Amino acid sequence: MNQDTFSTTGRQRIQSFLGFLGALRGSVGHFLQASLSFAWLEFKALQFYPVNGILQVVQSFVGVGIWFFVSLFLKDYAAPSLDEYGGDFVAYMVVGVLFFQNVGTIMRLPFQSISTAYWDKRLEIYHSQRHGIWALIVGRLLWAVAYQAVLSLAILASAVAVAGVTISHRIHVVPALLFYGVFVLTCFGIGLVGASTFFSLEVKQGRDPVTWLTDVLARIFSGVYYPLAILPAWIRPITWAIPHTYALQGIRRVMINGTGFDDPATRTAFLVLLAFCTGFLALGTTLLNRALRKAESTNGVGIVV
Repeated sequence: MNQDTFSTTGRQRIQSFLGFLGALRGSVGHFLQASLSFAWLEFKALQFYPVNGILQVVQSFVGVGIWFFVSLFLKDYAAPSLDEYGGDFVAYMVVGVLFFQNVGTIMRLPFQSISTAYWDKRLEIYHSQRHGIWALIVGRLLWAVAYQAVLSLAILASAVAVAGVTISHRIHVVPALLFYGVFVLTCFGIGLVGASTFFSLEVKQGRDPVTWLTDVLARIFSGVYYPLAILPAWIRPITWAIPHTYALQGIRRVMINGTGFDDPATRTAFLVLLAFCTGFLALGTTLLNRALRKAESTNGVGIVV
C-alpha cells in the first residue's frame, strides 16, 4: 500500500470522525432545545396558575420558619453538641432544613414527571419523540433548580436580615456552589432510581419506595434537625451511608464556619458526596432506561393499565 493510499484512508477517517462530531453536536443541541422547551412550559404554568406558585413560596417559608422557632427554643440545650459549627444551633437548623427542603423537591421530580405524563396520557407521545422522556425529566430539572435556587436565596436572605440568623461573612462561593450542585445531582440520581420503579415494580400510584425510604432515613440519621453527636454510637454507621450527611455537613461548614476546600473535613465531605453523586447518576440512568425497555416489551410505555 503506497503513501497515496495511506493519505486517502487517513482523510476518510478524519472525515468520518468529523461527521460523528457534527452528528453528536446536533443531537446534543436538539436534546437541549427539547429540554429547554419543557422548562419553558413549567415557567408558563407558573404564570397561568400564580396562586399555586404563591402557595409554594409560602409553604417553603413556613417550613423553614417552623424549625427556626423550634431551634430558638432548643438552642441552649443543643449548643454543647455543635462545637464544629460554633455552637450556633439556630444557623445549623435553618441552613440544614433549607437545603434539605430544596433537594427534596429535586429528588421527587423524576417520578412525578413520569407519573403526571402517564396519567395525562402524554407519556407515549413524549417517548415516541427523538429524546422524549429524558428531555421531559431534564427540562423539569432545569426549571426546578433555577426556581429552587432563587427561592432558597430569598429565604436565606430573609432569615439573615429579618430573623437575625448568623452565617459567615466570608463564604467561599465556589465550594458553596459545588456542594449545592453535587447535592442536587445526587438527589436527582436517587430520584431516577425511584422513577424506574414506575415500570419495573409497577408503582403507579402514590410515591415510589426509593425516594420515600431515602427521605425518611435522611430525616432521622443525617442530622437535618439535630446534631449527629446525640445519636447512639451503634447508629452512626447508618448516618455515613446516607449522602445527605456529607452534603449537609459540608454546606454547613461552608456557610456557617466560612471554610473552603483547604479544610480537610470540608474537602472529605465533598469527595464522598461526589462519589455518591457519580454512583447514583449512573445507577439511576441505567435502571430507568432498563425499565423503559421493559415497558416497551410488555404493555407499552404510556398505556394506562
